[in-house]
Amino acid sequence: MARILLVEDEPLVAHLVRRILERAGHQVDWASSGQAALDKLSESYDLVVCDLVMPGVSGLEVIQRIRALGLFTPILALSASVSEKSRREALEAGAQAFLGKPFETQTLLAQVDRLLTREDG
Repeated sequence: MARILLVEDEPLVAHLVRRILERAGHQVDWASSGQAALDKLSESYDLVVCDLVMPGVSGLEVIQRIRALGLFTPILALSASVSEKSRREALEAGAQAFLGKPFETQTLLAQVDRLLTREDG
């Protein structure tokens, strides 16, 4: 069981993703804003699943802050924008993977499993 921080400002999306991850056996903490996610960074997580576009502190800023703190926690970036620019920005900020919304449940779980079993990250 992995401990996952889900950063998502849309309650319905957060509920669905949380449910998928919990059914797969993971413990999920939900941060409903970028600032709430930053407030939780003192806690230890095995993975961060982070929406990029949120009001206030964006998901991109959350990812950059995680890396600026020297944390090596794997990060899966989520975005409704599937443009190459969004993907590039997320990866350059420090995310290891990018998944466009909407996504299939199995694709999400495959990305989560891949990131949780990385030996180099």
